[in-house]
Amino acid sequence: MVEISSVKKISVVIPVYNRAEWIGKTLDRIFSQKHDVFEVVICDDGSTDALADALELYGAKIKLITITNSGPAIARKSAIEGATGEWIALCDSDDFWLENHLTCFLDALDLFPEMNFYFSDFYASDVPEHSKLENAPDGWLAGLDSEESPCTDYIKCNNELYSALLKFQPCFQSACLFRRDLYEQVGGIDPAVSRWPSEDFHLTIRLAAAGRGIICTVPTVIINKHDQNFSADILGNFEGRIDILEKIILDSSVGTNLIQKTQTEVETSNLELFRLYYWHDHYRGMRDRFRRTPRKYLCFKDYLRLLKAVIVETSFK
Repeated sequence: MVEISSVKKISVVIPVYNRAEWIGKTLDRIFSQKHDVFEVVICDDGSTDALADALELYGAKIKLITITNSGPAIARKSAIEGATGEWIALCDSDDFWLENHLTCFLDALDLFPEMNFYFSDFYASDVPEHSKLENAPDGWLAGLDSEESPCTDYIKCNNELYSALLKFQPCFQSACLFRRDLYEQVGGIDPAVSRWPSEDFHLTIRLAAAGRGIICTVPTVIINKHDQNFSADILGNFEGRIDILEKIILDSSVGTNLIQKTQTEVETSNLELFRLYYWHDHYRGMRDRFRRTPRKYLCFKDYLRLLKAVIVETSFK
C-alpha cells in the first residue's frame, strides 16, 4: 500500500440506509485499493436493519455519523460535512470500486494537477459486458476533448461538459471525486432534493458547470443494479431529472449562458416523457407532460396519442 502522506488526502463518503448485506463488500474494496484513503466517513440514514453489526468489524477504520432518516442527499451531505480531506470520493453503499479506481484518479491528478472534478467509466452489474461510456452517443467524448489530453485514458474536458451531461449522463456518484473547495463553491448539496428521484444529478450537474473536469475512460467501478435501488423507477427518475433542471433554472444555479440550454432540455425532456408515458399506458402522467410541452415540439402523432389517452380515460369513468 502507498502511504497517504505521499498522496492527496482523500475522504471517502458513504450514505447508507439498510444495506447491512452490502456494506462490508463495499468497504472491503475501498480498503483493498493500492493507495490508502485518508478516511472513510459513513452516514447511517436511520437504518433499521443490522447495519451496526456489519460495521462493527471495521472499528476505527471508519467514522460513523448517525442521523434520523432524511433521504440519500441529506445523508451524503452529512457525510461530506463530517469529512476533512482535500478530495471527496463518493461511493454508494452497494457499489464496488475496482482495484484500479484510486490509481487511475491519482494518475490523472499527476497529469492534470489543476483539475477539481473527476469521474471514471464504470460497469453496471445488469449489463457487465459493456461499460457506460461504450453507450455514449457518437462523438460525445470527442466533443468534450480539449485536445490537451496526452492519452486516450483521460479526457481533459473543454467548457462543454455541462451541455454534454444534459444529453448523456455517465457521471455516477460512486465513480466521482471532487475537491472540497469546488463543492463549497457550488453551494454543496441542497437538502430540498434529498428524496427526489435522481437527486444526485443536482450536485453532479452543478459541479460540471463550475469545475475543471477530467474523464477517465477506463472502467474503475461496478454500479450494482437490484430491486432495492433508489434509481430503479425509470419513469420516476426521468421526471425527477426534469424537476432538478427546473430547480437549476429557478435558483439560477449556473451561469446565464447555460440557463437557456437548460430550459431547452426541460422542454424536449417533457416531450420525451410524454411519449414514454404513452408507451407505458400512463395516461394521467402523459396529459400532464403534454401541457408542459411547447406546441412547437409536438407532431401530428402526438395529438393522436393524446386523443387516445382521453378516450381511454373517459371509457373507464
